[in-house]
Amino acid sequence: MENSDSRAKNRQEILAHIDSIFKAFATRDRETLRRTHLPDFKGFPVRSRKVVHSRDEYLQEIERLLDLQLYSSYQILEEDFHFIGDVAIVSYIAQTSGKDPQGKSFETKIRVMDIYHHTPAGWNLAASSVSVHPDDIDR
Repeated sequence: MENSDSRAKNRQEILAHIDSIFKAFATRDRETLRRTHLPDFKGFPVRSRKVVHSRDEYLQEIERLLDLQLYSSYQILEEDFHFIGDVAIVSYIAQTSGKDPQGKSFETKIRVMDIYHHTPAGWNLAASSVSVHPDDIDR
């Protein structure tokens, strides 16, 4: 059984991984987005209309988002971690802001549930579901 120090370390490693994903979106760093998702990644990006069955499908799905929303900052407002062996279920709410291609500012609140797997190289994203937060839908 793992102690609270190792879980705290795991939480910090996963939060750093999440940070690298947000930064990769901000800089449109497609190579980092490739590395931060496992090859057999599954899930739903925020605008997905179908199940994503692989990292390559994920990268195709987010291509339009990378062109349309230029993130400049983000803040995690709420988070929750649940560890089951070498798997972590991470739920969080984040506020993002930036500019669209026309230079108009935007803020978006999202809900995310990520499934992380601890590999020999460290924590990596195995699955994710991203949706617009109800506060934004209600606006």
